[in-house]
Amino acid sequence: MTKAYDRYVLVTGGAGFIGSNFLNYFVAAYPNYYFICIDKLNYSSNSSTKNIRSIISKTNFKFIKLDLAESFDELYQLIVTNNEQYPITDIVNFAAESSVDKSFESPLYFTRNNILSTQNLLECYRLLKESNSNIKINFLHISTDEVYGDSNIDAVEYGTLRPTNPYSASKAAIDLIISSYQYSYKLPICIIRPNNIYGPYQYPDKLVSLTLNCLKNNKNIPLHGNGSNKRCYLHVRDFLEGLELIWTKGDMDGTYNIGSEFEIDNYSAVKLICEAFIGSNKGLGERISFVPDRNYNDLRYSINCDKMKSLGWEPKIEFRAGIENLIENFYESL
Repeated sequence: MTKAYDRYVLVTGGAGFIGSNFLNYFVAAYPNYYFICIDKLNYSSNSSTKNIRSIISKTNFKFIKLDLAESFDELYQLIVTNNEQYPITDIVNFAAESSVDKSFESPLYFTRNNILSTQNLLECYRLLKESNSNIKINFLHISTDEVYGDSNIDAVEYGTLRPTNPYSASKAAIDLIISSYQYSYKLPICIIRPNNIYGPYQYPDKLVSLTLNCLKNNKNIPLHGNGSNKRCYLHVRDFLEGLELIWTKGDMDGTYNIGSEFEIDNYSAVKLICEAFIGSNKGLGERISFVPDRNYNDLRYSINCDKMKSLGWEPKIEFRAGIENLIENFYESL
């Protein structure tokens, strides 16, 4: 391959929920960029490339099936050894296990897939920079607001990390490892911490996608505890617009909270989704199955997004409108 593109973007976890939305938008919007997608194709991507089927044959796109936690040699060959063939200019790291419930069942699995996988990526980045100090790479790592833990105080980007479950602990751990690479190896890395993202292609183990999937298949909706835990929701399109703004105008060695100020408790969220799906919440009590609460279930998350707002970003899609659009354009056609 000759260097025919302006940038070469390595996207990890690109067949999953957020990664596939990113690629479906950016591959078309940036035809002068070459996108290389790495994904191990686990359950969250339906063990297939279905989520990215519309771009799989594009000339500025390449898919590689690879497990980041197990395939350091292959990753090294792609990023470092084959740098002349694929002169990586940007890395966008979506790859992660994100199910809190599954993390309670298999915490070691989350340590492996959320820490070791990203550190393998960091090591290739470090070794590439050591081989050629003139190489400049934008490295964007997608974290989560859950690293701040259960809080009523708006957490700022330099706030204390207080994770409360194995999933968020694994994300906080790799955030700290990233910080060590920033200090020890002078590697610029941008950390992005969003709150709950929803939208097309989301595996039905999150509240929005699970509720819609249950309604579509006429199944009861499982709800932890009494449904009083609160969350803020951000549509994936709003997140991608924020990510694009960070990528083009942000500090590539900084941290950004990105989220919505719309907060709703889980029971009310299910009620709203039912109203949007069937036009009523009549009989809601019969549709919900209250299940035992999580080992620990954060009451709420609260993040300060002033830094993102200073870039000119604010979410545009109101939660109810986002749900209605999702129903009309995605769930009705499943």
